[in-house]
Order: sequence, then structure tokens, then C-alpha cells
Amino acid sequence: MVPIHYFSPEQRFNAWVVSDLVKQVFRRHTRCPDGIKELTAFAEDTFHINIDFVFSIIINIGDIESVLPTEIENRLGSYLTALQPVITADMLHSSKTNAYEYLEHEKNTDVYRLFY
Repeated sequence: MVPIHYFSPEQRFNAWVVSDLVKQVFRRHTRCPDGIKELTAFAEDTFHINIDFVFSIIINIGDIESVLPTEIENRLGSYLTALQPVITADMLHSSKTNAYEYLEHEKNTDVYRLFY
């Protein structure tokens, strides 16, 4: 049996921020409906972000590939770095607020840091 590794609250926080920022940029720069296929293609084509990977972290479905936590954090950090040139401070603040609200049941949510 292959062990399943679950994602940490801090990894889920960062994934939520990435997801929320991608959605904000998508809505701002496209006239497409908010379909998942369009969002997925936009994230991949524009920022090289694998949104399915990000969503799997958010919903904490577990990882059977035994990826090291630092690899996950580096990947999320690279996604945040890719988004940085097109986001505003208000967008980032809004995304962080939404992430904290999503994870409000977790302990010590005020200590999460962004991975970039």
C-alpha cells in the first residue's frame, strides 16, 4: 500500500492565494465565462501554473507521489513569483484574506507565510 501524504495548512494557504490570484487576473484580462476549462488553460498558457495541482492542495486530497514538502513549497513559490508582475497589493491582500477565511478552522492561521 502506498502511503498518502497530506498537505500542510501553510501549503494549502499558499495554494488558495495562487488560485484566487489566478481567478482575479483571469476575470480582469479575459472576457471568457468563468469555466474551469478556460481558467485551467489561462493559468497554464499565461503563467505555466498547473491549476489542477493547486486545487488538489487546496482540497487536501493527498499526494501519493511522496513529493518533498520543499518541492511543493518551491513550486507554489514559483507560481506566486510568476503572478507578481500582474497583481496589485489589493489583489494580494484580498487573496490572503480569502485564504485565511477558508482555513479559519486551522490553528495559528496568523503565522502563515507566502512561499516566495
